[in-house]
Amino acid sequence: MASTQMSVQKSKYHDHNGEPGCQGLEEVNRMFRNFWDPTAYWVCDKQGTRARLQRCPQSQLYSEELGRCVHYTEWNWTDFKEPPSRPKC
Repeated sequence: MASTQMSVQKSKYHDHNGEPGCQGLEEVNRMFRNFWDPTAYWVCDKQGTRARLQRCPQSQLYSEELGRCVHYTEWNWTDFKEPPSRPKC
């Protein structure tokens, strides 16, 4: 009897919350979407440090497309974009 093996592929976007690694200069002073919470976003203050979690004001969600918080009625779903680097464990 032959065995059948099914491969289950996890979505890479849900394996982590979108926190950038803040490893490169292109990440410094930028905001990155939190994959798990649309009311939050990540900020890299300095290269080589952990990103800081920030929250949008009440009734607002972070728009990766616009790079800022917007009122929830103006927010549109967009696909996740991986940050340039990920935090080192």
